[in-house]
Amino acid sequence: MMKQNFLYEVKTPSSAPSAREFSILIASRSADALTQLKSALSLMPVGVKINCRLISNGHSDPLHGLEKLPDLLIFRVGECWQAELESLCARPVESRVPMLVVSADAQAQAMRLSMKAGARDFFPEPLEDGELLRVVDQLYRESKDQQSTLNTHLTVVMNAKGGSGASLIATNLAHQLASDGQRKVVLVDLDLQFGSLSHYLDLNPQRGIKQALENVEDLDSLALDGYLARHVSGLKVLSAESDRLLLSDEVSSEQLLQLFRLLAKDHQHLVVDLPRQIDLITTTVLEQADQVVLTLQQGITYLRDATRLIEVMRRDLDIPDHRILVVVNRYDKSSPITLAEVAKALKHQPILTVPNDFKHVSESLNNGMPLLEIARRAPISRALHGLSEEIVGGKGKTSSGLLGKLFHLVKGD
Repeated sequence: MMKQNFLYEVKTPSSAPSAREFSILIASRSADALTQLKSALSLMPVGVKINCRLISNGHSDPLHGLEKLPDLLIFRVGECWQAELESLCARPVESRVPMLVVSADAQAQAMRLSMKAGARDFFPEPLEDGELLRVVDQLYRESKDQQSTLNTHLTVVMNAKGGSGASLIATNLAHQLASDGQRKVVLVDLDLQFGSLSHYLDLNPQRGIKQALENVEDLDSLALDGYLARHVSGLKVLSAESDRLLLSDEVSSEQLLQLFRLLAKDHQHLVVDLPRQIDLITTTVLEQADQVVLTLQQGITYLRDATRLIEVMRRDLDIPDHRILVVVNRYDKSSPITLAEVAKALKHQPILTVPNDFKHVSESLNNGMPLLEIARRAPISRALHGLSEEIVGGKGKTSSGLLGKLFHLVKGD
């Protein structure tokens, strides 16, 4: 009776149960080779899952019958290397995965056939110490970098001090961006406990960010659309449901990035109302942001907190000044704290302003209508339009690496 190929798990480290793991499949007809290759990768970082597949009779294709393809295949070919590699060459291009080939036979024909099958590298045996580990680690990090990149424009709005008006600005900024009809925009409320952005637009979402995060592994962009509340302007909103409470430690940064990547597939701009705190969730979002809109008011306590927060962004989170937009909300020209003093304290230019307009803002909040619909020609609406133009014309992202620095920040290093 023909034996079946079988799959057994060798190592399954995980930093968080909900985090997406990088999966490696080591396949060979030799059990000893599997053991040696597994040992060579024993120092791979947390977040990597290694499975081994011992091929005995059956198909030569090491990927045959797998329900889910690995992120990387390490295939140790044996005496039947030609048939084994040809089986991979026969696979459709869209069903291939990144692959490394290990072989005791280093003849040119085996190397050429490996490259034809899509191998990224070829390793003759015996392996040099650390060589395989170095290449696999590089491919793993390349994959993580690609996963963390968002193909959309991301704007974060954040209070320098509570009550500065970030939620109002985020809502009306997103509405301004969506109203011209040239781009699809999603407004994301990351206040997971007391988010209220849906009320700013008179929306009552039945499903929201909690359920989306819980099911993110099984969602595609079409299914995700069912979690977004729709405004008549075309703006979509992803916020917490009113009857649900979500704690920040229930959400992993990988879950959130996966959700953002899904949103990015069908939307050109994400506007995120971010809570005023520094943790793994907020810094994950800050790392991806094209701009961080920091809102404050003209007061000593606002200025003190803004100075501290902007210094943390620069020094500890490596966010450059050109990605930070400082907005003085409820601006009053007669205030004793002038824009020049704000700029001097924050060591930042320029300083944008949104004028005080209690009447129209109150009407907007009470009726759940954006300011553009309440008072299109009012100075506050014109100021928000200017902010939207500044954002659309703003500069892009710079280098990453922010999460690593966050750990030092939290630990006080």
